[in-house]
Amino acid sequence: PPLPNGDSMSFKIEEISSTEKKALFDIDKDEVAKTYLSVVKLFQKDADLKGFRKGKVPLKVVESIYTEQIDEEIKTRIINDNLRVLAAEEKINIVKTSNLQFKDFDKDKKFQFSFNFELIPDINLGNYKSLEVEKEVFSIEQKDIDKAIENLLVNFASNEEVVKRKKIQKKDILSINFSGEVGGVIVKDLVRENAMIELGNDSLIPDIEIKIKSMTLNEEKIFDVTYPKDFPIAEAAGKVVSCKVLINKIYKKVIPKLDDDFMAKLGIESKEKLEERVASDLERSSNEKSEASLRRNIGDKLINDNQFEFPLSFLSDEEKRLESEYLGRMNEKGIKMNEVDEKTKELIKESALRNVKLALIFAEISKVENIVVGEEEVEQVISSIAKSQNTQVSKVKNYYKDNNLMDDVKVKLTDEKVIRFLVSEAKIKEVKPNVVK
Repeated sequence: PPLPNGDSMSFKIEEISSTEKKALFDIDKDEVAKTYLSVVKLFQKDADLKGFRKGKVPLKVVESIYTEQIDEEIKTRIINDNLRVLAAEEKINIVKTSNLQFKDFDKDKKFQFSFNFELIPDINLGNYKSLEVEKEVFSIEQKDIDKAIENLLVNFASNEEVVKRKKIQKKDILSINFSGEVGGVIVKDLVRENAMIELGNDSLIPDIEIKIKSMTLNEEKIFDVTYPKDFPIAEAAGKVVSCKVLINKIYKKVIPKLDDDFMAKLGIESKEKLEERVASDLERSSNEKSEASLRRNIGDKLINDNQFEFPLSFLSDEEKRLESEYLGRMNEKGIKMNEVDEKTKELIKESALRNVKLALIFAEISKVENIVVGEEEVEQVISSIAKSQNTQVSKVKNYYKDNNLMDDVKVKLTDEKVIRFLVSEAKIKEVKPNVVK
């Protein structure tokens, strides 16, 4: 179709898929010349050359000095202007462009270019009201309370150095020096000094733990171990690693007794009061798990009942975001990784697909149901973040604005409103956990 300003610019669209199309533009030479003149005048206005007053440099001089920059600015301007007109004319929400192609630019000739663009197709929602979904309900028994108290005692356990024996036992906690080589080259991310490890808790590669169990205090041993293919440190994954281990110290975990001294340390009057508090915590945790199961099942139902295509870039962008988060968490734990292992990549792909589908469904529901987030709600979130970080609200707000994060806050708040709306409308069946569905 022709563009609104007449025959000087026109485009045509070729369909690639329901979420991707190709736009081809043919810009008339008169329009190119008009844009060229306006751009040159802008350069003239800012030109500051010796021998001329600022803004008074002759156009011919400006053209000769800034030829490349002018041409680039013209191309950018024409392409961006026509991209906006395309979106307005076709009434589409363009989410990404790619594969920009154009012929050599000449200010005296017409300008032809093309690009691919991705768009969100119409989503025809299935039923999302009165969804029949299950919610897991957890019952709390005395054995659960006893187990929680046992775990609490373990959390308060102390490590007591063992000085009367040198032989290692199966549940010892050890201080070790560790290094690993692959092909005679040290893997820096495997090197640890005075690392604390606990035997019997599945934190070590089994073959390494077996070797360590056969060692004694102050002994150093070198042995080969084939690391798992999905090991998070790429240089060692699937490789034969020459491991060097030195046992520095042996510790034993000492679990406190549930006596008056322990109660005093917790600031609790009696065992009965402790059980009450633990039961309350378990109930709160159970309610959170129940709510999570309900929300998860609503999400599953929406995904199953709404089949649609979406821009592939959404999926790749979400995968990159999740991978970045994962690598960040690993680095915080002291595990330096440059890339995600294959097993985790598959899990991330599944999560990304689910996240993208739900995000688009939620966005459509919020539009249909007119579920909106007001500025005061965003302000509340910013204030709460500032309070948790013990900093000024203005600083947090400026950070979010400068990093284009305000829309993210709105989207998260909107999604929360949508899920609450769906929960309020759903037909919920309460079931015991682990029921086969």
